[in-house]
Amino acid sequence: MDEADRILNMDFEVEVDKILKVIPRERRTFLFSATMTKKVQKLQRASLRDPVKVEVSTKYQTVDKLQQSYLFIPVKFKDVYLVHILNEMAGNTFMVFCATCSNTMRTALLLRNLGFNAVPLHGQMSQNKRLGALTKFRAKSRSILISTDVASRGLDIPHVDVVINFDIPTHSKDYIHRVGRTARAGRAGKSITFVSQVP
Repeated sequence: MDEADRILNMDFEVEVDKILKVIPRERRTFLFSATMTKKVQKLQRASLRDPVKVEVSTKYQTVDKLQQSYLFIPVKFKDVYLVHILNEMAGNTFMVFCATCSNTMRTALLLRNLGFNAVPLHGQMSQNKRLGALTKFRAKSRSILISTDVASRGLDIPHVDVVINFDIPTHSKDYIHRVGRTARAGRAGKSITFVSQVP
């Protein structure tokens, strides 16, 4: 199970219990996540015999080839700075993370109206539309993916050059997963986080 901690955080415990009851007792079970939590230990006790834990690090951290930066920006200028960065770094592939579905759509529409190849991805879209957005981004017919945390983990997304946290994530683990979309497999990458006052 990939993103094992997320499965439990999103209250899928009942569904997971049902799955565990119907799959063979003799099996190999692998639980993966970049950020293991105590809830995963609960799942280990419930479903694993003689579990072995393999970890790269004891704390959440980013990779060395990730260049991280932040910008202090008044809320009313966030859109202007986003457009400026996209223009300055044109030619790269971008993932822009927003906190809500409505802000994801608003930002995608704004960028499209300004001539950018942006595509939205959020939890209120149908599965077909989500797959369509991912396909366009993978095929590089769209170079900017505007998304909620639905795309921060668990999806097969190719190399991304720049991750922009348009809205700061609520939890540090979400930050790790977001910026982990770039600087993968030994490659370099950049992340930029917009920091502003509470509106």
